[in-house]
Amino acid sequence: MSLTTTFTLPFRKATTPSLTLDPCFKVLYENNKQNLTFFVTTKAPLPLSEVTKSKPFIGYLSTKEPGPVVEYDNMRTAIAAMRGYLMCTPHGVKMMDFYKDLLRLQGHWLIALAEQCAFDTWIKLTQALLIDRNDDALLESVTQTIPTAASNLCVSGFIDRYQFAQLVQHEQSRLRLQCHEAAEELYAFKTSKDFWNQHTKLVAMVEHCENKLREIRQRSARRKTQRIAKSRAAAEYNSDIFTRQMGMSARYFPQPPHVTRRVDNWMTETRNRCFGHLDARLEDSGITFDSAEIYNNNDHAQAVAAGVVPPLQPHQTQTQIQPQQV
Repeated sequence: MSLTTTFTLPFRKATTPSLTLDPCFKVLYENNKQNLTFFVTTKAPLPLSEVTKSKPFIGYLSTKEPGPVVEYDNMRTAIAAMRGYLMCTPHGVKMMDFYKDLLRLQGHWLIALAEQCAFDTWIKLTQALLIDRNDDALLESVTQTIPTAASNLCVSGFIDRYQFAQLVQHEQSRLRLQCHEAAEELYAFKTSKDFWNQHTKLVAMVEHCENKLREIRQRSARRKTQRIAKSRAAAEYNSDIFTRQMGMSARYFPQPPHVTRRVDNWMTETRNRCFGHLDARLEDSGITFDSAEIYNNNDHAQAVAAGVVPPLQPHQTQTQIQPQQV
């Protein structure tokens, strides 16, 4: 084998990169009939108001933010939840103003970047479809969304590449400079010492509020458990009372001990209050109040002897006799 032998590979023609691989084109124009129709009919870049309405496009640009990563969604939620607490603390107002400035700078940079990327994507789209006309994959993607786009783009005349570059150079430079200045300002703000101090305070406040909320939830759970236990105990304690008929004594049918005890106490108190002055007469006659209760109600003589009812009048029958009113 010769030492001078060389290995050669067959020549392969490199494929031209298609604009369909550009992420900005994918989120702004691909399969978007409204934006593609606007480009085909007006040949102009998308308005900034339409660009900022595209949530996928704004979400993609947010990943390109310079400086340390900030979770804006969590920060907005935390500040909104602690707004009342922050306004009552000495440094709360200052912290609110600080994070308002951060959101303002982030929004200013995001809008500047969105405007620049949308304009650059429009330049690439115009060059590919109206000047170079060499991106078959792009033309196929557009015609799948708008079938009449191919005929509209072929019959329309347009300027050459050099004239188009001279036409958009000034606006492109202005947008890039604007985006660069906004990015530098945001990066300087996020890497400042004040930013780290305020972030540390915010983290401490979030932890403090989370601990307080955890204590409140635990206290509420304990109160709820105690309330349920008391309700169940009261329901069990009073479950047998509901079957008792109003006005009947506890001796007619079995009752819980506490019900019988309360009824007996009530009867004793009522007897002492209403018939206390008759106790002496009953004791002199050898009859107690408890013994009078066991007499037969139909035996008028025993009831009169006990002093419970008055003697029978001539015009009364035994069934009309009522207990003596005191």
